Amino acid sequence: MKRDKIKILYVSAEISPYANAGGLGEVARSFPKALIETGNYEVRRVMPLYQLVKSKPTYVTDFSIPVDEGFETCVLKEDTDKGMTTYFIANDKFYSRENIYAYDDDGYRFFFFCKAVVEMLKHISFQPDIVHTNDWHTGFLPLLLRKEFPNIKTVYTIHNISYHGFIPASYLKGYINKKEKIMLGYPQGLNFMKAGIHFSDFVTTVSPGYAYEIQSQENSYGMDTSLKRRKNNIIGILNGIDNIIYNPSTDEHIPYPYDADCYERKKLNRTALREKYGLPDKEIPLLVMVTRFNYAKGIDILLKAISYMELSTFQVLILGSGNTHDQRKYSSVSAIYGDNVVVEVNYNESLARKIYAAADIYLMPSLFEPCGLGQMYALRYGAIPIVNPVGGLKDTVIDLEQDVLNATGFYMEEWSEKALAKAMKKAIATYHTKEWDKLVLNGMRQKFTWEHSVQEYNKLYETLYRAIV
Repeated sequence: MKRDKIKILYVSAEISPYANAGGLGEVARSFPKALIETGNYEVRRVMPLYQLVKSKPTYVTDFSIPVDEGFETCVLKEDTDKGMTTYFIANDKFYSRENIYAYDDDGYRFFFFCKAVVEMLKHISFQPDIVHTNDWHTGFLPLLLRKEFPNIKTVYTIHNISYHGFIPASYLKGYINKKEKIMLGYPQGLNFMKAGIHFSDFVTTVSPGYAYEIQSQENSYGMDTSLKRRKNNIIGILNGIDNIIYNPSTDEHIPYPYDADCYERKKLNRTALREKYGLPDKEIPLLVMVTRFNYAKGIDILLKAISYMELSTFQVLILGSGNTHDQRKYSSVSAIYGDNVVVEVNYNESLARKIYAAADIYLMPSLFEPCGLGQMYALRYGAIPIVNPVGGLKDTVIDLEQDVLNATGFYMEEWSEKALAKAMKKAIATYHTKEWDKLVLNGMRQKFTWEHSVQEYNKLYETLYRAIV
């Protein structure tokens, strides 16, 4: 007899293409799709309905949410795209704003989101076996579900342990005892990340390397005690990418499609991009960076590294996004370096694809990187990464000096501008040798699909599902 499909509710603060500020949104787009394709799961997603969501989801119902001493209204909407149903939690007070994050009341906004997801389950026919939560924004959901739906199992995935959210203890009156309050941060604000780690049935991270790193005190951002308590229920599973969407041979965003058998056509994309930005079309490598303007992403050490370089030997194009101050700060760099360095602050996915397709070398000098998707996209499009070998970067890029036969990129020796400049010089020198073709082909033939990751999650889901039935 055929078994029923396991029902998964995937909960995320962002889901591409509805709303996307980084890797979390991309994973929330592609991972649930990969689960459905196995035929073993019925998956639905839920996220807040931000002002920037361009689609027009349809009304489902509305209800009140008790929060602290009062009530807030939730309007539930849904949208179905390519067989995937996504629910939206709508509340103008919390989500009708210009941006997704970076507001003083983010803790209140996302606690309301957690409460609303629990209440939603009382008003819809879809009843999940497992609720898969993601990052601090959903951290209180496993705790709330234990009280309201004790039979539902929970998975909590840490995409970036450095970001936390907080709420007053009064918001959890009746949910936790005094000992648990102290465990979550009382008498200061209660910590979303700690709640997710402590109260979920299982904790995952987005790469094996990151799972190992965050269990050390220096890399845990204050979560080391919490993680030690759950050490037998933590696993790192590497993210994948959607190789159908990110495919240089069929990508409609790039002017000249190509694949590993005709990757020389990649240079036509480079020429087109140089023309767009007024860069001379010379036979020197184009180094690119697609990033958030954030210190930990390494943009500051990159700009310092350039001062150690011979400018005539390369060009740099940085595509980024951030707050207004950072956008002004970094966009002014173009005026300093003239024909060699361009900073574009108008991020959009179409332009990012064109940049991956044009790039010879991809820069990812992150201080830390839980998984990273940029280096996977770069390899898929035949751009060779230079990385700081931490977290998922070490899991996905093979250094030329470590394994000449299978190499796909270059490692920095440490996180510094001098180490980055040294790696850049090495990559630029290699670009002019026969070894370069081998690096490019190795990279384009990497298989960063969700297939292996889904197999790992299948084991985890099956274990949790058996505990239910």
